[in-house]
Amino acid sequence: MARDKVMNIILTNPVHVDLFKFVVHGEFDYIKMGQTKEWILNNFPDPDTMSNMDHDLYIWQYGNIEFHFHHDVLYMIWCDNFYRFNAGKHIHLNKWVFEKTRYLTLSKTMKILNQHKISFALVHNKSLDNAIIRILKSNVELWFEPNNDEAQKNLYKLN
Repeated sequence: MARDKVMNIILTNPVHVDLFKFVVHGEFDYIKMGQTKEWILNNFPDPDTMSNMDHDLYIWQYGNIEFHFHHDVLYMIWCDNFYRFNAGKHIHLNKWVFEKTRYLTLSKTMKILNQHKISFALVHNKSLDNAIIRILKSNVELWFEPNNDEAQKNLYKLN
C-alpha cells in the first residue's frame, strides 16, 4: 500500500488508551490483533515512525510503543522501555501500575493482579534468567529480569 494514498487523520484531542484495559482485555483503544495497516492508518493516529524491516515485516512506533506487522497484519504490540514510557503526541496513556515502573517488581505485580482478580500464568525461564507473567484473558505478557543490584538480585523487575 502506498503511504500517499492514505488520508491522514487530523486530531484535535489525543486518543486515550487505558493500560488496565489493555493488560486485562487486550484493548488498545480500537486496535486489535489481526487488523491491517490500512485499517489502522484510516482509523487511528499516524505513527511517529514507520520502519520496513524487510521480509514483509514492519514496525510502527507511537512514542516507544511498537506495532509489529507481518504481511500488513498487526500481530504484536510491544514496549521494551518502561522507564521512559510514552505513546507519542497523539496518544494519552492511563498508565495504571506502569506509572512508576522502577518500583514494579514481579512479586508486587502478582499481588496487584491477584487484588484485581486477574488470572495469569507465571513462567520462569532459567536459560534466559527471566520470568514472564502471561495474562490469560488477553495474552499480554509482562517480562521481568533480576535486579542489577546484588542486594536485591532476587527481586525481579519489569523489563
